[in-house]
Amino acid sequence: MTWRNSLIVSCIALASANTALAQLPSEVVGSAYSKETGDLLYIERHRYLEDHTHEVRYFSPQGEMFARKQLSYDVSENAPAFEQLNELKGEWIKASYNDDQLELQYRETENGKVSSKSFDLKPNLLVDAGFDRYVKNNWQSLVSDRVGSIEYLVPSKLTTVGFDVSKVACLPDTQESAVCFTISPQSWWVSLVVDPIIVAYDQSTRNLLRFTGRGNIANADGKYQSVDILYKYPDQISAN
Repeated sequence: MTWRNSLIVSCIALASANTALAQLPSEVVGSAYSKETGDLLYIERHRYLEDHTHEVRYFSPQGEMFARKQLSYDVSENAPAFEQLNELKGEWIKASYNDDQLELQYRETENGKVSSKSFDLKPNLLVDAGFDRYVKNNWQSLVSDRVGSIEYLVPSKLTTVGFDVSKVACLPDTQESAVCFTISPQSWWVSLVVDPIIVAYDQSTRNLLRFTGRGNIANADGKYQSVDILYKYPDQISAN
């Protein structure tokens, strides 16, 4: 059995054994606010489909769609293949699999040069929304105060960065019953320019409630902003 096939089998087993993964919501809405000003920057609309795909559409506060993304978890729960197009400047990202390699392609602007790089598929490689699957799959270990070690893909830099994942006190104004984790840079020099990410989860459903840190969608100036994203689930969406 090849490494890739072995990983696929492992991921299927994890998903089957984990109730939280088996009951992914059909739609989630995230409202992203600026950490600096508190202004609403954009709205994310997530759809989880039965074929292991995950669609995300990004809207301005005025309701205009400006970016979209599609992810596939067929090969890896933690490192999904994905394609993202941000029409504000034409930024394009694609991560796809070729045997045991993750092939990354990145273009900063619509008329910019496409750069590419390959990465080995390792168990601790995390890609985009794969961090959410990582937390769910390692829930018992993380809530027991064990520290996880990951390599997070940074497409705009064509590299990965080492982070530690650990349980932490929640930020003010987080749901009282939430469990929170921090994703912090392992290298001191990275910590000088990248703030830790803090994520909050519901204890019973293990749904992501809040994401605070550097977002994964650039603004019209091409900058990745520090955001505070609050998530709503189907029962909350229908009630509004």
